[in-house]
Amino acid sequence: MLNPKYQDKPEIKVDPLSLSDTPDVARLYEEVFADHFLGHMGQKFLRLFCSQFVNSSTSYGYIAKCDGKPVGFLLASIDSAPFNKFYRQNFMVLALIVIKKYLTDSYVRKNITQRLGNILVALTTLLPSSGKESKAKQSKTLSEARLLGIGVDSNYRGLGIADKLTGQFCAEMKNKGLKRVGLSAVPWNERAISFYKKDGWIEEERSETSVSFIRDL
Repeated sequence: MLNPKYQDKPEIKVDPLSLSDTPDVARLYEEVFADHFLGHMGQKFLRLFCSQFVNSSTSYGYIAKCDGKPVGFLLASIDSAPFNKFYRQNFMVLALIVIKKYLTDSYVRKNITQRLGNILVALTTLLPSSGKESKAKQSKTLSEARLLGIGVDSNYRGLGIADKLTGQFCAEMKNKGLKRVGLSAVPWNERAISFYKKDGWIEEERSETSVSFIRDL
């Protein structure tokens, strides 16, 4: 349900993510993805996570604001291993956060087995050759970008914010010469899947745990 204050559909402004925006995006991320694993990692983790999408040659972040209030965000990358640098640069801090959350958060304890692959990837980033391998993979995948996360404040949904975010991101990727954008969603997130289909994304593959979409630019 729309906030009555915004029935007239106010102007929404979308800008590239700046470092000063990361606390707001981290807060929004925690609210929007409260039922996801990363949404349980806390603000310190999420601020570090969001900061990798600022002033990066391979990762892209956007923030949507309504009357100066942050109401949505989009995070994306053209790197086939977008989190390797994040793991490598923040490994000890992230390890301590995950251990603490495992001990104090029942959701994390219940779902951490689904993240064992991420933990293994994080460990491999400590190897001396991991940085070179990541660059090599990145150079081979420049024809496709990947949307990693998009969220909108529940009080501002229905105003076309998600459409503005994906539209600006796809336009920038097209200007950079990229051919298509991909993304994945969980099958039970019917609201997100419905939006992607209306927004021009084509379902490419479906499993019990994931639905993959593609969008030509």
